[in-house]
Amino acid sequence: MNSESRILKLLRDVNSSGILQSEISRKLGISKSTVSDVLASLEERRLIVRKKVSSRAYRVWCVEHSPEPVRGVLRVGILKASEYPKIISAARKLGAIIRVYDNSLSLTKDLVHEQIDVAASPLVTQIFFGVLMKNIKIFRIVAMNGSGIAFANSRGRVFGCSEFSTMERNLRKYMRIKGLSECIRYFSSPEKMLQSLNELRGVAIWEPYLTYLSDKEVERFENVLGNFVCCTLAANNRFLTINWDIFEEFLEKLDRASYGSEEARFLAELIGFDEKVIRKSFCNYIFDVDNELIFKEVGELGFERFGSISEIICIN
Repeated sequence: MNSESRILKLLRDVNSSGILQSEISRKLGISKSTVSDVLASLEERRLIVRKKVSSRAYRVWCVEHSPEPVRGVLRVGILKASEYPKIISAARKLGAIIRVYDNSLSLTKDLVHEQIDVAASPLVTQIFFGVLMKNIKIFRIVAMNGSGIAFANSRGRVFGCSEFSTMERNLRKYMRIKGLSECIRYFSSPEKMLQSLNELRGVAIWEPYLTYLSDKEVERFENVLGNFVCCTLAANNRFLTINWDIFEEFLEKLDRASYGSEEARFLAELIGFDEKVIRKSFCNYIFDVDNELIFKEVGELGFERFGSISEIICIN
């Protein structure tokens, strides 16, 4: 492994913490002059970010974990879901960095903290953080539906769910309609939820996990609650100021994107799922949606009392 590859690996390992430039030489046993030359090349190619932290010191990050937006770079965050074929298609055409998250809270927190530029995460999560932080804007509905409950064989009195998400919102509505009084246990990832499935009454989970669990008794939320908005697309305001031209092109490509076999293959590779399962799960979403429906959903969420929703929704 050459010096450049070793430095990039170290930067990815330190993640969002970054590392002092002087520490790179010490940790890797590479001369300071070589480190300086390699970093200059990587910075010119927009693969790393350097930030002066004192008169003689720089902290360095790989660009995907930069603590702030970077001119000419688009970083897109998604969850481990099959809801994003059109997002992936548009992102790939622009050479965007795509990061996959286990849960909506982590993804949306990174969006408001400028560690990701654009995020496809649940509407309820984005509205909450948008009203609270006032530094993101919502532009599109990604898709509708695509989730439900997979019941376990046990007689447990607990449902598994992801916290502060469309899953939690729908599960609570489902329980009210069905007159259920089970408790809810929160999980930080779908994999951890599935590991505990046999201890639970069931799990509120999204695609492609719901298709993967087709051997279980499954009830889709839309069959009980009607159609609903799942994820929406939001961008960080600072990123929009720096890279509006890139984001505008991204939206144009997104609006023309498709969701066929090619998109299923790329998405399967990205989130680590069987392509056939991904492709089959597409039919459980509505991808072509009137974005104006977002206002109906926002009204049901009842966030208006916390601030002006119009400041964070940019539907055009």
